[in-house]
Amino acid sequence: MKKFIYILFTALAFWGCSNSLSVIAPYKESVSVYGLLDPSDTTHYIRIERVFLGEGNAYTMAQNQDSVYFQHGDLTVTLERWRNGTQISVDEPVSVYRSITLTDTVIQTPSGIFNQNERVYKTNHKLYADDSTCVYKLVVTNNKSGKQYTAQTGLIGAFQRIPNAGGAFNCIASGVDTNYAINFIPMNNGQVTCIYNSPANAGICGLSIRLNYTENGAPKTTDIGLGTFYPSVSSLQQGGYQMNFTYSGASLLANIAAVIPTNNSVVRNLQNIQFLLNAGGYDISLYNQVNASTSISQNKANYSNINGGVGVFSSRHQIGLRRLVTSMAKDTLAGSSQTCMLRFLNSANMLSPCH
Repeated sequence: MKKFIYILFTALAFWGCSNSLSVIAPYKESVSVYGLLDPSDTTHYIRIERVFLGEGNAYTMAQNQDSVYFQHGDLTVTLERWRNGTQISVDEPVSVYRSITLTDTVIQTPSGIFNQNERVYKTNHKLYADDSTCVYKLVVTNNKSGKQYTAQTGLIGAFQRIPNAGGAFNCIASGVDTNYAINFIPMNNGQVTCIYNSPANAGICGLSIRLNYTENGAPKTTDIGLGTFYPSVSSLQQGGYQMNFTYSGASLLANIAAVIPTNNSVVRNLQNIQFLLNAGGYDISLYNQVNASTSISQNKANYSNINGGVGVFSSRHQIGLRRLVTSMAKDTLAGSSQTCMLRFLNSANMLSPCH
């Protein structure tokens, strides 16, 4: 009988409990960080946001500035410069200063999921990529809780050009803008050799051609990607891994036709081109590869190099090499069956008929 009464009271206790279940765990302070340092930039920005948690619609909370961004003065954000485990001056020539303090500012971003009044952290301090052994360390301190978040990255060094690639003409061997014209669209199975060695600290490299042209007299640009390569990890710090972006004229025409829309009401006139050499740090290459991956696992892959937070802190660098174009290249672009519908003028400033 006693056993029965005990079971009865136990059951009543359970029946009296609420059947609601809270799926929100206790809040754990964290941050989301995104920043890519480029030594050629005059202003450097780091985006730091709250990792927010709450009941209700997540999209509605994302529009709330207090849910997404920290308030002015909440964070102290600094950059430190380190070489072989020793903190060094952030200036050249050497000064007594060992850190750069970033200032927070609010910028307007395009409308979207998150509040448009975005708080970012910036500095105009010059960064130096002349030593591949140096790294920049990001330190984010929450002034209210005292909690710190850190990350570090090396900066992308200078692109390493190959003046003579096996005796072939290398379209990007000259590291400056030039006034000589090149035929960047060779036909009859012709190829254009474009090769460079990866810069120091580069985990991903790419090359694009930027077409600079006018459309009914108004300036326009269109970028054509020529590929992406990942240097070997063994060459990461010093660079020097060969990136071969050689392309054929036929494939380039197909890509141009795919990205520029046809419009019978416009007339286009090609002015010049630029070869855009791009490089990103090792962590941004991993971030892009892992976060874009697909898996049959129920757990989505995720990568972050922010200690105590999420996101990525890495580096990038881009240079553009301007080239004039030959009359043959303009005639090919205007008259090819793949691109004539784009209405580019030929070297005689006339439209070529489409066949």
